[in-house]
Amino acid sequence: MTDATDYTADLIVADLQTRGVRVARLDPGAGPVRIEATLARGRWRDAIGDEHRAIDLGEVVSVLWRWPTAPAGHPAIADTAQRSWAAREDMAAVFGVLKSLPVRWINHPDLAAAANSKPGQLVTATECGLTVPDTIVTTSGEAVRRWARGREVLFKAFYAQGADEDAMVVATRADPDTVPDGLGAACLFQEVIPGAPVRLTMIGAQAFAVVITGTGDLDWRPVQHRLTFTPTGVPPEVMVGVRDFMHRYRLEYGAFDFIATADDAWTFLEINPTGMYGFVEIQSGLSITEAIADRLCDPVRSAIRPGVETRVSRPGVDTSLPCH
Repeated sequence: MTDATDYTADLIVADLQTRGVRVARLDPGAGPVRIEATLARGRWRDAIGDEHRAIDLGEVVSVLWRWPTAPAGHPAIADTAQRSWAAREDMAAVFGVLKSLPVRWINHPDLAAAANSKPGQLVTATECGLTVPDTIVTTSGEAVRRWARGREVLFKAFYAQGADEDAMVVATRADPDTVPDGLGAACLFQEVIPGAPVRLTMIGAQAFAVVITGTGDLDWRPVQHRLTFTPTGVPPEVMVGVRDFMHRYRLEYGAFDFIATADDAWTFLEINPTGMYGFVEIQSGLSITEAIADRLCDPVRSAIRPGVETRVSRPGVDTSLPCH
């Protein structure tokens, strides 16, 4: 489930096809959706698809959920309001039926949404024994200046995609003295942690970590094409915390960002539960695609639907689960 521009998904589809596995790629926003789903013995059956393909719901083993776009409504509906309503109905039906399938999800969209909250990530990471930067979330420039006294700080957006869909809002150093009193929107500021950036890609319990070199910028994403990604080990205490984090959010996949200091102490920055990894694999040689494909080919014995009969103190985070 993703859009046509998701080149990371292309790697996984190609691997599965090489294995002879049947794969269907669907983006509900790419054209009119077609669904005929019948509930039989507690599971949705029959088909869902688009103008080009139909997917037998009873044969679905796993779902790779990346960046699907929402249905736009049938083009034959001329009235804008009615088409908008129809699009919402399509989304509720298609996404609702798919999300209730008892299959392996990488990742289930409801769980990914919970894990994608930056404030929530920092709390969960701390609960899992990971070190996190000192952080403030505020609309007050005065509060930033008080908090930042004596620190080197950075600004980070909650969503990297800004007002311009083609522009990325990167993490940048911030001078507290130049921050206006009224910020206009809630902002996140963190203490800058000196060290080398690390990308840790998790698939189930498997870890693929690289140290990133070649830039002095805080945010390496815009210049990733000219960086070096060197495989590295993960400190045991970090691995325990990361696996606990994955288990609490019930994630199958996560792209974690850390800072590693000179004494190999790792500080958690954030996780993207649908983050790209292709550039890491291509430049490091790590077999991330193979690991994801292996996981997709492994049926689950029992599936948990988010929000159903769970012991959760924060939505989407099961803090009763032990560390694995």
